[in-house]
This record gives sequence, structure tokens and C-alpha cells, in this order.
Amino acid sequence: MPFPADHPAVLDPALAEWAGGIDAVAPGAVPGPVLRHLPGRRVAVLAQLGRRTVVVKVFASPRARGNARRLLALAATPVAGIVPAVVGCDHAGHVLAVTYRDGTIPDDLPDAAYAGRFAAVGRALRSLHDSGAELDREWGRDQEVDQLVRRHVPATAELVHHLEVSTQWLRAAPAVPSHRDFHTRQVVVTTDGGIALIDLDDAAMSPRGLDVGNMVGHLVRERVTGRRPASVTEAATAAFLEGYGECDDLDAATLEAWTTLTLVRLAALAETRHQDPDQRDALVAHVRRLRSMDGAAVTGP
Repeated sequence: MPFPADHPAVLDPALAEWAGGIDAVAPGAVPGPVLRHLPGRRVAVLAQLGRRTVVVKVFASPRARGNARRLLALAATPVAGIVPAVVGCDHAGHVLAVTYRDGTIPDDLPDAAYAGRFAAVGRALRSLHDSGAELDREWGRDQEVDQLVRRHVPATAELVHHLEVSTQWLRAAPAVPSHRDFHTRQVVVTTDGGIALIDLDDAAMSPRGLDVGNMVGHLVRERVTGRRPASVTEAATAAFLEGYGECDDLDAATLEAWTTLTLVRLAALAETRHQDPDQRDALVAHVRRLRSMDGAAVTGP
């Protein structure tokens, strides 16, 4: 069944050419609610495939084949049960269907239940990093900083320049199979109380600190912007790091550097994606306070 005429997959001209690929990846699927639509880039929708619910993604660029390859590589490892499984991928590489996990994302949990889930989140991420999968692309410190440079805004320009110089030592970190966009909306607390990882479109071989620092940075944002009380986010951060466990290539200085990279990126996105200058300014001020308290915060051991 094709997408209806009023669906974003059809109305978005960058996606419309490829939307018919749903019939190849999930024959007979009935498209349902839109999970996320990034105009001109991609849309993800729930679809009913017989008695199963699946997620169908339509991409403007031919990303689906690569995403499917990486998910299949993970499916051959011990983390197969916590990452999406491939249902189908169209020949053109623009449409991908994967399994859906029902549950609740941490963002939707009340404060009283929030921190208690993060030890399991840390363990799930550690299992991904230790899975032994070999993914077919890499993303390291240089790519992360290059992206910061491309997407900076005037308020983050000085911080980005500082990070260009001060984080070069992160290049030496070994790479492991990584989510690469790991935060509180990329995790599902499943209906049976387990943890599932979702939306691995950016998965790559990357340093551990990229994922760990990204989650910690997002938790810092929750506190700095007042979305959750400091006591809740600090407890969640401690539980997450305890669940992840110690690692020789992720010491305190490394984690702080990757967390700072995340916070500066989030500050720029607050302006360019969310049109939220208050959030931007709060994050920039937080990073500047960290630098004033410890001038070596991101300069390496």
C-alpha cells in the first residue's frame, strides 16, 4: 500500500520520488503515524505489516543500503536483541524498514522514575561498544570537530576555535562500534522493563567517548536549561556512568573533552534548529564557566 497523497513522504519533494519503495521493503504495509520528519532529508513512520508494527524510513539520499549493512553487522553479535533488525531495504537505497520496539523513551518518564533507568542504559551502550561488530565507516575526533566548525554560530565561534586546538589528543582513541547520536531519545525502556537502542542511522566505528560524552552532555543540558532538577540529572549521570563501567580508554579528561564537544554542538543547534537563544546562551555560559574553573578541562591529560 503506497503512502496516501497527503503524507509528508509524498508532499516533501525530496522524498516523493522514493516513497513508492515501501512496497518493496514491506509489501502490504499500511503507513501510520509519523515519528519524525526532517524536511528535505528523511521521514520515519510507523507502519502495520500484518500483525507486526515496523518503522519505515524514507531518505532523500541513498542511505538505506548502508544503514541496513551496519544493522546486519550488529545482528551477528550479542547486541542483536537490543538494536533494530532489518525487515527490508529497497534496491535504490532510499527506503528501509526495521523492527519496532514498544515502550517509553526516558524523556517521557517522570522525575521519580528517570534516574533509575540509566544504569541499564549505560550497560546497554557498553554492550554495543564491546560487541565486536565491524562497521563499514568511521567517525572520529576530526570529523566531529569539522562538523562543529561547519555548523557553528557566532555565539559558539570562540569555543569552537578553542576545541579545534585543545582536543587534538583525542585522535589517538581507538574506535569501537558506536551509535554516534546517543541521547535520551535514542533509548526505549521496553514494556518488559528492558532497554533497546533505536535510530542507528549514524552508526560507525568511533571512540567510546563520543557516545558516552553525548549522553552526558544531553543530561547536562537537561539540568542547565531547567528541564529537570539538578538532583535528578546528576543521579542519572552517575547511574549511567556506573552502568557503563570503567574503561582504560575513557578516563575523566577524555570524557570531559567529549562532553564539551557535545555541549558546544548543542548550543549551536539550539539556535539553528530550535530557534532557542536562551538555551544557546545557557549552554555557552555553562561551558565558559567550566573553562574558567579548570583551564585544562579539554586540553588532555
